[in-house]
Amino acid sequence: MNIKEILNRTDEFLSERGIESSRLDAEVLLADLLDIERINLYVKFDYPLKSSELEEYRERITKRAQRIPAAYIIGRKEFMSLEFDITEDVLIPRPETENMVEEIISYCRDNELQDAHIIDIGTGSGAVAVSLAHYLPETKVVGVDISKNAVKIARKNAEKFELEERLSIVNSDLLQGFIKRDISGIDIIVSNPPYISDSEMEELPPEVKKEPERALRAGKEGLDFYKKLIPQAAQVLKDGGKIFLEIGSSQAEAVQALFAGNWQDIKVIKDYADHDRIVTAVYRENHEGVQQ
Repeated sequence: MNIKEILNRTDEFLSERGIESSRLDAEVLLADLLDIERINLYVKFDYPLKSSELEEYRERITKRAQRIPAAYIIGRKEFMSLEFDITEDVLIPRPETENMVEEIISYCRDNELQDAHIIDIGTGSGAVAVSLAHYLPETKVVGVDISKNAVKIARKNAEKFELEERLSIVNSDLLQGFIKRDISGIDIIVSNPPYISDSEMEELPPEVKKEPERALRAGKEGLDFYKKLIPQAAQVLKDGGKIFLEIGSSQAEAVQALFAGNWQDIKVIKDYADHDRIVTAVYRENHEGVQQ
């Protein structure tokens, strides 16, 4: 069976099982197996697959039919034009999170903060932390995760891009470890925390339910982690430091309302799909902030 035939059959097989990205997944899984670019599948349409290749491909497609995401099957995912190693211990990096990374890069460059000290909370694969350290080559970044398995993966990605001198990955429950050590004066805190409500968890696609629940579920309203993190951030940020939070598309008003006291310049930024996606705020010492 050649590439064209196996792709057509796989596309039909996956589509019949309700997988909307059936053709794309068929191509991604086969290109990875053959170690070629997806575009080259079309150049080599007549290439006959070996029996060993067919057997391994069938195993991959069986997993995909069980709604295991393609990224977990091949063990990697692109983010910010960088390729990250991932496992089922971490959330799959998503395109909308790139918006937040780009906002931080622009903020640092516009404010001459290329040497900023940044903490990424809930770093997972390290996608955000690694990307910031990579594209802002004078920054010092710390990625934080409560999961020890996630910490291992993030450290692996930091090593992959040779960022160990400026990027540290630590195990901590949000900012508790920093507060205990009385660490402050941080320029930027960034987080893509869990923000799925209990009711929304039940409605997630089967593929998303394969991702670690602790990286998704955030209580009855989906706000549990914001309620913990925002007060902690006020203890760690410097005067004039800024927080960047990814949010669910319907959570902007609720998250903004959690900023009180010494917070100002509270803003909502939309993603490329025109959905509310990021809330930012500036911490000011001895300032009773007025929400905007």
